[in-house]
Amino acid sequence: MARVYQVPHHAFGWLVAGTALAALPHLLHGPFWLQALLPLAVAGRLVMQRGRLSVPGRGLRVLLLGGVLLGTLYSHGTVLGPEAGTCLLVGAFALKLLEMVRLRDAYVLLVLGYFVLATSFLFYQGPLAAAYSLLVLLCLTAALPGINRPEAGLRSAVHGRLAAVMLLQALPLMILLFVLVPRVGPLWSLEFNQQRARTGMSDSMAPGEVSNLSQSTELAFRAEFHGAVPPPAQRYWRGLTYSWFDGRRWSQARPRDLPQRDYVWFAERAGTPPDWAVDLLAAREQGPELAYRYRVVQEPSRRNWLYTLAVPFADDRSLGLVRDMRLVSQQELEQRFAYSVTSYPGLAGQIPLADGERAFMLQLPEGFNPRARTMARQWRDQAASPQAYAQRLLNWFREEPFYYTLQPALLGEHSVDEFLFDSRRGFCEHYASAFVFMMRAAGVPARVVAGYQGGDLNPLGNHLSVHQYHAHAWAEIWLEGHGWVEVDPTAAVAPARIEQGLEMALEASDFSLLRRAGDRVPGLRQLRQQLDYLQFAWQKWVLSYDQTQQMSLLQRWFGRASLMTTGLLLALGAVLIVLVLALWVLLRHRAPGRTALQREYRAMLRLLRRRGVAVSEALPPRKLAGQVRQQWPAAAALVEQWARLYEHSTYAKAPGGANVTGDTKAPGIRRPKRALRQLRRRLRWVRGPGAARTVQDAS
Repeated sequence: MARVYQVPHHAFGWLVAGTALAALPHLLHGPFWLQALLPLAVAGRLVMQRGRLSVPGRGLRVLLLGGVLLGTLYSHGTVLGPEAGTCLLVGAFALKLLEMVRLRDAYVLLVLGYFVLATSFLFYQGPLAAAYSLLVLLCLTAALPGINRPEAGLRSAVHGRLAAVMLLQALPLMILLFVLVPRVGPLWSLEFNQQRARTGMSDSMAPGEVSNLSQSTELAFRAEFHGAVPPPAQRYWRGLTYSWFDGRRWSQARPRDLPQRDYVWFAERAGTPPDWAVDLLAAREQGPELAYRYRVVQEPSRRNWLYTLAVPFADDRSLGLVRDMRLVSQQELEQRFAYSVTSYPGLAGQIPLADGERAFMLQLPEGFNPRARTMARQWRDQAASPQAYAQRLLNWFREEPFYYTLQPALLGEHSVDEFLFDSRRGFCEHYASAFVFMMRAAGVPARVVAGYQGGDLNPLGNHLSVHQYHAHAWAEIWLEGHGWVEVDPTAAVAPARIEQGLEMALEASDFSLLRRAGDRVPGLRQLRQQLDYLQFAWQKWVLSYDQTQQMSLLQRWFGRASLMTTGLLLALGAVLIVLVLALWVLLRHRAPGRTALQREYRAMLRLLRRRGVAVSEALPPRKLAGQVRQQWPAAAALVEQWARLYEHSTYAKAPGGANVTGDTKAPGIRRPKRALRQLRRRLRWVRGPGAARTVQDAS
């Protein structure tokens, strides 16, 4: 039977708590077998600690490790990658708790605990996760001094206080390193399983898809405004434009004769901007009356499109401005992404309709929705202008019995005909799709725009929180002399959806009832706003602190230095921090110094040896005086007086009754110390044993 390493009882609780808490975040999203493994491992270790169970043998340990490996392969299909690798690590971590038979194993378990805790930031990066990690750090760090002090009688609270002090001491250094050390990609930027589902909008739209998305409370992005916040009716966050219709589904596309370089403009790339971008830049320089400046923190979506108000100009030159007035990133968003934007809604009419783009924006598949085509042609012939035709269509939506609902009827092959003339029940994508179809059928260029509309304003931070239930689709039509004009047919049917949000437009839905019930709980709405503000502040100042923000901060501190100068300053700062830390550790752990009285005693020994008196350092003051009486009688009286004063100064009682023991800060010690030094120096004038009178330096 293998001998079980008995963790000291005063450290065992910290060790088990740190192990369990470090692995707990992974269990919340891990496979079922991992969720069962850790509790079993903790329970087994508790029984082993009581001596009622032996450590698993080599064969059983190999079998358990093989089970963890097979379980990882079963759950993830591989052992590579962040998700599978973390699962395998946590499983091995739990098994290490069972096979702890030596002190070295306890050290390995704690080191693994720190690493497992770090990997939890792959999945959780909020402020609550950071506070939780500090709790786990406290438990793991408290176990370290505990296992190094096996003596009985110690209390667990002593280790906890020591760990808390260590963490508080490390906190200023941690903040300094966070601010100054050159930024690299965070741990959670590692690329996860490519098969993981994408979130948010899709690059195509069919009736029913946006309504399903709108029933999700998942966060899409937050936007903090520097100045005025647009009113609810103007909060249209565009992300995609759907220009191609196959009879059932709208998709993103661009005309074949329109080159990519003329469709998307990246300011950082060399070359002349396309003509439409030059016109926009010139119009922006004239200073439009209406402009919104804001910063967006967008959640990971595994897509490359960004959400902004109309006609956005990004501060980041690596972002691309698309001809259809939206922003795109060069890479898919695998992590939270922050970008600053200034939007000029009044510039929407500055983008011309390119050659070949008009026919593309009029494209409709043949053989679909004949009733809608016929009515569109008739109404267009009767209208004096495209504007009048569009207004008649909106009035029809407003006056006829159309309904706004999340549970519309299923539509068949002629989806627009069935919606307009039969069911008349739908969500925003039904109305946007039907409106654009009717405009194209009447010869008016049009397209569907998808994104989000609205946002929950948090007055604590002057920012909007936009969730998936704000998903929305609307239309844009091209009018001569006006350019692309935004039209929202949903507003004609359900104006409350635009002015007051989804929950007001769907008053009888389960979604609205739950939201209203939550807001009626006293203080719940305020608490939700406070938590939302805390989460946004954490994302803004911690998670979004990248190289760009670091350089901006350092430029405010050091001025506009070059990139190389700033890098050298960062490197020098990091080296200085390490040197100061090393010096502090060395000074803190150096051997305790001698007191002033102990230094005086050694000075007396050196003097006596110079004068030829053989003495030992282990002699107490009285015996030292006896040695001097035998070997140097002329100095015996001074040395005996010195010895009596030394003993009195060393063992004198303080006013409270405690021994002073050479504390030079205690009352009455400084004057005896001076008297001892004076007696020692008087020996310079005493004739040495068997030698002429000399003067010696007794310092």
